[in-house]
Amino acid sequence: MTPAEKTIRRESMVLRVLWMLLFLVVWHIAVPLLGLVVVAQLLYRLFYGAPSLHFMNFGDSLSQYLAQIGRFAVFNTDAQPWPVADWPRAHVADGEAAHNPKAKQTTDVSPVPTAVVSEPELAAELEPEQSLDESALADEQSVDVEAAEADAVETQLVATEGLDLAAETAETADSLAAQTADAVPTLDEVVAEQDEQPAVVIQLHSDDAKS
Repeated sequence: MTPAEKTIRRESMVLRVLWMLLFLVVWHIAVPLLGLVVVAQLLYRLFYGAPSLHFMNFGDSLSQYLAQIGRFAVFNTDAQPWPVADWPRAHVADGEAAHNPKAKQTTDVSPVPTAVVSEPELAAELEPEQSLDESALADEQSVDVEAAEADAVETQLVATEGLDLAAETAETADSLAAQTADAVPTLDEVVAEQDEQPAVVIQLHSDDAKS
């Protein structure tokens, strides 16, 4: 064995001794605690007629923990107990059944009778609700139809007013065009007026000469 291996083994041995001293202190605390659990379980058994499930589970896990400390102390295993490892789980009890306070409460409660409703009665109860729903749906549909009809009438009125306005505009345009045509002289009238003016001038000159 090399000196390095001897040093490692010596250090591990020193560390194990320290753990053993720590678990020795824990042992002296856990043993009286287990005794208290035993006394409490005994009193509970005498008072209620059945052991407590909490005391059973805690006592079992505490007993396993003490066994793990003993196995580690006598070099039976290198696995260190709690707090290095997990706290041991309690085994399933194979002795008396544990006391269950809720069982008595559940047995004292009388079952609540449930009313049995037949299918015809259920249908009779549902028919008014269905009729109400159908009437409400019909009312909504009638309101929608009336609204659509009102919109159609309003659209028709707007279209009619637009047609009337267009007709009035056309009539006004025609009347303005007729008035304009009457006010403006035609080409024939202008030519006739121009032809009449020289004859009047000639007549005036002839009258002057005779005088």
